[in-house]
Amino acid sequence: TLSEAAQSYVLAKEAGWLVTISVRSGETEDDWAADLALGWSGDQFKNGSIMQSERLAKYNRLLEIESRTPFPLVNWPNRP
Repeated sequence: TLSEAAQSYVLAKEAGWLVTISVRSGETEDDWAADLALGWSGDQFKNGSIMQSERLAKYNRLLEIESRTPFPLVNWPNRP
């Protein structure tokens, strides 16, 4: 569940681990994972190639979010 993922995220961060937010093949075009990766300040976002529309949707969501922020998403976890 998402709650269990959140608990795992907190435990990993407390242990000093880097956290990768990842999606699986067979996903839909729902782009919530991009919001989750940024909202949780994941260290990496593993999404895959833009060759498939469900993955492109997530990259487009990241670009949309970046266009609304005052700073670029490059090095997002280390943002000001």
